[in-house]
Amino acid sequence: MISDESLAIDTLNGDLSAFEELVNRYKHRVFSIVYRLMGQYQEAEDVTQEVFINVFEKLYQFDADKKFAPWIYRIASNTSISALRKKKNVIVVDFDEVPQVAYESTIAGESYNPQHLYEREELKGLINDAITELPESYRMVIILRYQMDLDNQEIADILDISKENIEVRVHRARKALRQIIQKRWEERGMANELPASR
Repeated sequence: MISDESLAIDTLNGDLSAFEELVNRYKHRVFSIVYRLMGQYQEAEDVTQEVFINVFEKLYQFDADKKFAPWIYRIASNTSISALRKKKNVIVVDFDEVPQVAYESTIAGESYNPQHLYEREELKGLINDAITELPESYRMVIILRYQMDLDNQEIADILDISKENIEVRVHRARKALRQIIQKRWEERGMANELPASR
């Protein structure tokens, strides 16, 4: 199979079918990143189109000695961030809503327990709401690390910062997320006249 990097070079040499192949290889993964950041299906489709337009226009900047994937993911992330900054209300979608992406199946038996289902859905909702409150840089690493299942080095390549910086950012993002969730949980407990914590 022709490598992504070779297809990028072929595209620069005028072979549009090579670019079409790159689009086919990456459209689902790029859409997943964009959709999770944008939270709206139609907007995600529009931004995904914009990503590939940017990829085509900036392809001359691609270093063929490096991997293509982190480069296109960086463009997807940056294009999404630009679109998000134009929005007042940011919605981060449920982890399980993105099509074309496989997730771990639920623990056997637990999925049939209505109480467990309710608690899991409630927690999932709290997490999704909390993600929207994170600063942009934290929100991005949480999405790339835990929703896209990329490792720290891959995220570092995408965001063009050091792996050590990513490790610090992931740690701080998780801590911030935990604090937001704890606060929301306590508020909800108080609203329901239940003890906030024991």
